[in-house]
Amino acid sequence: MRRLEAVIAAGLCAAAPGAAAQEIPYLSLSRSAPGASICAGGLCQPGTLTGFFQALADTEAGRRVAPVRVVQYGDSHTAGARVTGRVRAQLQGRFGYAVDGAAPGLMMSEVGVVGATLETFAGWPDRPELAGADLVILALGVNDGFEDGLDPGAWEALLRAQVQRLRGWGASVLILGAPDAQRTGAAGGCSADGRRAPPPSLAVVRDVQRRVAADMGVAFWDWHGRMGGDCSADRLAMQAEPFMRGDRVHFTSAGADWIGGVLTDDLLAAYDAWKAGGPR
Repeated sequence: MRRLEAVIAAGLCAAAPGAAAQEIPYLSLSRSAPGASICAGGLCQPGTLTGFFQALADTEAGRRVAPVRVVQYGDSHTAGARVTGRVRAQLQGRFGYAVDGAAPGLMMSEVGVVGATLETFAGWPDRPELAGADLVILALGVNDGFEDGLDPGAWEALLRAQVQRLRGWGASVLILGAPDAQRTGAAGGCSADGRRAPPPSLAVVRDVQRRVAADMGVAFWDWHGRMGGDCSADRLAMQAEPFMRGDRVHFTSAGADWIGGVLTDDLLAAYDAWKAGGPR
């Protein structure tokens, strides 16, 4: 547990909005059209993000003096800080960069541990300094989806408990659905060479995430659909500028930048639609 807390703390320090690394201009590497989604605009239950949207609106209107805080918990996709780097840069480009914890603008931190599952996340200690977050993003599920013996009922119960835990912090909650990924050695797989296919449990994880989000009233982002749907991990790895690495699980820098931009575009589109609904 001490080692895990050290890893988590290191992740927070590396991603802290006040870190010198954030002073380096962030350049978007690639832009490409997103895939179709089961959620309108890629985001299901956008209305559950009202608290987060209100914080953004107050910042834009100059009514808010404290920063808008966003925290993402996840696995290696989060640990690399490339997907969240794009989200952070784009949001700060619109709402401002909070130089310190007492100024308006936006601050985003990520806590990512390679190989993390929902079960390991359940054992991570609560961090009181993050209790004031306006948006908490839960980006787990890929590693769970590679477990052949996954118990759907037990996993759903665990997810419900963790969503309730995050809601207890008073923040808006956004679940990132598990993206497409493939394992090697699959006979008759959907990859171009026929040797790779998504593990069966991955679709189960994704379905549970979507149903739990709808039932518990939190937002859900369709990562799988937005990256191109079934077998898109192979297609993205095979294109001229690969967006996925050869393992068909992890994104390249260009791919992470792209999918992070898609996520942010979907969030901002939902925010603008919310604002257009009436005076704030």
